[in-house]
Amino acid sequence: MARKKKTDTVNHAWPRVVVGSHLTVTTYEDGRTELEWDDEALLNDVRTAILSVELPKPRRTKKSKEEIND
Repeated sequence: MARKKKTDTVNHAWPRVVVGSHLTVTTYEDGRTELEWDDEALLNDVRTAILSVELPKPRRTKKSKEEIND
């Protein structure tokens, strides 16, 4: 599965915020962490991943004369 790099990180002050493509993580000085999801961005990433997969075409096998007559 492809992963995107974090797009923005602020490390100089509290709270520390890491913003990704579809998830924002906020960490406070007392150790508490909050997650904020961007559902639309996540859905778009999943759709793009699904559409990028190439499925193999099914192989057709020749049936023998015996199978055709049965």
